[in-house]
Amino acid sequence: MSFDLKEEIKKKAEELHIDLIGFAEAQNAEDFWPFYEKRIQKDYFADVGGVGEVARRLRVFDVMAKAKTVIAVALCYNHPIALLDPGHPSRSGIISAHVFRQDYHQVMQQKMKALIAHMSELTDERFVFQSYCDTGVLDDRIWAWRAGLGFFGKNNFIIHPSLGSYLFLGHIVTDLPIMRYDRPMNNLCGSCRACIDKCESGALCDAYELNAKRCISNLTQKKNLREEEEALLGRHVYGCDVCQQVCPFNARAKTSVHACFKPKADDVYVSCDEIIAMDETSFREKYENTALYWRGYTIIKRNAKIVKHNIYSEEERQ
Repeated sequence: MSFDLKEEIKKKAEELHIDLIGFAEAQNAEDFWPFYEKRIQKDYFADVGGVGEVARRLRVFDVMAKAKTVIAVALCYNHPIALLDPGHPSRSGIISAHVFRQDYHQVMQQKMKALIAHMSELTDERFVFQSYCDTGVLDDRIWAWRAGLGFFGKNNFIIHPSLGSYLFLGHIVTDLPIMRYDRPMNNLCGSCRACIDKCESGALCDAYELNAKRCISNLTQKKNLREEEEALLGRHVYGCDVCQQVCPFNARAKTSVHACFKPKADDVYVSCDEIIAMDETSFREKYENTALYWRGYTIIKRNAKIVKHNIYSEEERQ
């Protein structure tokens, strides 16, 4: 080829307003197995079918037998609303800022499909591409790290030095070879423990050690909750941003250029009574194009009832 294929792909990604792109050699991620094994032994994984299912997250050649490259991409969704004090207003439930305004799965897939179409035009040979955004077998974060999009933070998020951790991640597995692969980024957390110390449920047990069974984000998506788990929800109707809100990298991160991800304050700080009063039709009209709609009317309404109870219980104790 008379042109630099990697640079041509990066130019197209920039045209598509893909904020970060990196290229990693397709190799099974056995180096992550000790980390996974430790979480299995401590029973920290949420809702998994067994060790075999977890191990599949590390095996790229199960996804594509002749894979050569994994192209990792990221979209930044950092808007000022995401950094508001979670204590305001006092009687509102909280929905994670990643939910609005448009379902990020759809936006990411559209951009990756456009990138794939361009890559197909760049070469005379026929290559295979498979794209995923929080939907595939492989762990998006591992490939984002391997492709140099950021480092693994102590909160288990991928953190970019200037864009922070408010990143939607996706990856493309392909048999297209790239001559120069990118390198993983060194960790920059240093001695900071803000995310661990501020985790409301104690899910962040220590640096890089997450008990997903206690993670509020996971609990808001769980079908059945024990009484202890209901209490852990606090004010969170769906998702949780606390470990990102307190991260110093997010405090100084650039604002997202994607208006489709910019929520309003009323999107994030919601009336539990309003959600409880919704029927399935009104729920669909309000949330159908957002990332929480998949979880369904029944569970979101249940969460709103739990959060309302938690808020009033807290007021009675004060």
